[in-house]
Amino acid sequence: MVKVRFAPSPTGYLHIGGARTALVNYLYAQKTGGKFVLRIEDTDENRSTKDMTAAILEGLEWLKIQWDEGPFFQSERKELHQECALKLLERGFAYRCFCSKEEIEERKKRLENPAEWKYDKNCRAISKEESDKRAATEKFVIRCKIPEGKIEWNDFVKGKISFNSSEIEDFVVLRSDGSPTYNLSVVADDYSLGITHILRGEDHISNTPKQLAIYKGLGIEPPLFGHLPLILGKDRKKLSKRHGTTSVIAFKKEGILSLALFNFLASLGTNIDEEKCLSREEIARRFEIEKIKKSSSVFDYDKLLFLNGKLISEMDLNELKEELKNFWEFQEFPDDKALAVTRTRSRTLIELSKNLIPFIKEDFEYDESSLSKIDKEKTSKYFGQFIFHLEKISEWIQDKIEQELRGFAEEKGLKAKDLIHPSRLFLVGKGESPSIFDLFYAMGKEKSLRRLKRGLNFIKSGGKDV
Repeated sequence: MVKVRFAPSPTGYLHIGGARTALVNYLYAQKTGGKFVLRIEDTDENRSTKDMTAAILEGLEWLKIQWDEGPFFQSERKELHQECALKLLERGFAYRCFCSKEEIEERKKRLENPAEWKYDKNCRAISKEESDKRAATEKFVIRCKIPEGKIEWNDFVKGKISFNSSEIEDFVVLRSDGSPTYNLSVVADDYSLGITHILRGEDHISNTPKQLAIYKGLGIEPPLFGHLPLILGKDRKKLSKRHGTTSVIAFKKEGILSLALFNFLASLGTNIDEEKCLSREEIARRFEIEKIKKSSSVFDYDKLLFLNGKLISEMDLNELKEELKNFWEFQEFPDDKALAVTRTRSRTLIELSKNLIPFIKEDFEYDESSLSKIDKEKTSKYFGQFIFHLEKISEWIQDKIEQELRGFAEEKGLKAKDLIHPSRLFLVGKGESPSIFDLFYAMGKEKSLRRLKRGLNFIKSGGKDV
């Protein structure tokens, strides 16, 4: 059985890169009938927090990326990690290093370029007897022996990847205080949890040869590795805060729908269509790990907004109402007609909420710019009569309203816009809205006439509400 994992560090919010990694693992498990494991790598005591752990879980739950096992916490598995370090030592694939930090720093300084320093294997030749004796009184770390030659693997995303052993130092697996380092903890946990496939960002490629050395040292079969290309900003640089919103919860607060972000992330560098909003089940059915692109994907916020707007426009109205109720507190919730005419002009739940406010709020102010563009003389002269004609409409539907408006305009020698522009302003307080006839219909006859009369009185009184 395929078993994959997502192993975030709780040192920050769940960002887009991490969410995409979690999603690809989740989809692969769904596609293959496998298991998706969640492990929290919280061994960095100085930076890991419970709040960040909660935020990561919240982000995954909101995206509906559901794990089958876990969450497991790396900090609770220290004993296992130490056992693995000792096993490496016993099998001759690791050794104690007694070099102090000061000694290492001194040797670094002797190099022409200290930044190129790799541990010089100073303690590698110490015999077991001498090592055991010194360990009783001296502080030491345990280092993994990097084997001679090449370390290579067939990456199931990138293809064959190879490292020369000379590029990798004998790295520390257990610190002097008994705490394990990242690569040892990862190997120990992945093996104990039965992970068969590791799908992670390509920024982890440099860790893979070290982890393969540990697997070899422990005498266990390594999982298959696949490294996902990074997500870049539009400037082709690694996605970061300077590119704007990058955390999942921030997107939620901006009014992005969970399913829209799920679709968008699923389409980054995969065979999933980026123009459609599919169900999570359909995405899992279509997903093909073999078709993940080797090159980086660009995070295009405009495409996300397009998908989000498309979903808002097309999703079941009752589902949209539930999303809206969870997102925005309305004193009076708008009716279905109002939702129907505003949803097609809204790319986010924030935009939708703001577009709905005029349907509920009565004492709004009129936009100054829009107010300055209407012909106040014509409005004062003809608008009262226009309202009278509207009052006579028995069936308040778009066609009847349009027929009455255009007929009245023709009768009085007016252009339709002489009535449409002030009507829109009086109904919603601004010069932008859905079709005026959809707006009249959605607003309802009573509310529409009341607002038109208020607007006319405002114009006649010289800009005062009466």
